[in-house]
Amino acid sequence: MRRMSWIWILFALWAGLYVASFVVAHFTAPTGDSFLRGANRLMIFIQFQIAAAIVAIVIWNMGRAFDKGTWQRWLARAPALLAVGLLVLIIGIIVVAAIGKPSPQNAPYVAPNPMTEPAPAAIAE
Repeated sequence: MRRMSWIWILFALWAGLYVASFVVAHFTAPTGDSFLRGANRLMIFIQFQIAAAIVAIVIWNMGRAFDKGTWQRWLARAPALLAVGLLVLIIGIIVVAAIGKPSPQNAPYVAPNPMTEPAPAAIAE
């Protein structure tokens, strides 16, 4: 088989893994309790993305055999560039969320209002 045929096969495999990371994670039922409920979905997403990144690295290395500036070489770069873009997007969202909201320690102190009268009795006598 020619190199381009292998790149197309691996490109299809990468695309399947990349799309499956979103679809499978979406249709997986969340498990767990409390804070970690749904962490299984995150792990499935990460596992598929790691597998897709490995295939993307293989495609990138295979594409280095093509002449510089050709569409085949750019096609071979696309999966890895999309993986890096997704990683930068996730890190950016985390950074913006951390910077955008001040921590509770920096919030100004608000003194409670004094009680003016006792609460009424719950049971009437």
